[in-house]
Amino acid sequence: MKKIQITIVLAAFSVGFMMSCGQSSSAKGGNADSLAAIENAPKLEFLEDSFDFGELKEGDVVEHKFAFRNVGKSPLLINDVQVQCGCTVASKPEKPIGVGQQDVITVKFNTENKVGINKKMVTVFSNGNPNQNSITFTAVVKGKNEAK
Repeated sequence: MKKIQITIVLAAFSVGFMMSCGQSSSAKGGNADSLAAIENAPKLEFLEDSFDFGELKEGDVVEHKFAFRNVGKSPLLINDVQVQCGCTVASKPEKPIGVGQQDVITVKFNTENKVGINKKMVTVFSNGNPNQNSITFTAVVKGKNEAK
């Protein structure tokens, strides 16, 4: 009877040990795959991540192109650009940006009803690492009747 109990305990221990080893090695493989994916990911790098329009007159519509490049190891896709309010419109490239290639995010700012100091952010979503970047712009908008 003791031999049977010892055999069962040893069998259970062996099965548990084999399962934990299997999980450990697959987890290591998963981490290695994740690290390789991060290492080979595209990477968006802005040449400038902020811009100052300076003083503007209410009613002006101004535009700035934020240049960026893909400094990663695979093609970069800009999935979306989101703005803070309706006074700002941003457009993105529709085609993939190759490794080492450059493109722009164009931002337009309508100063109508925006008198005062303005600081706006545009969030850029991509397949890069990291997958979210932000660019900002500032402007001081003078009223229509104020001297510039």
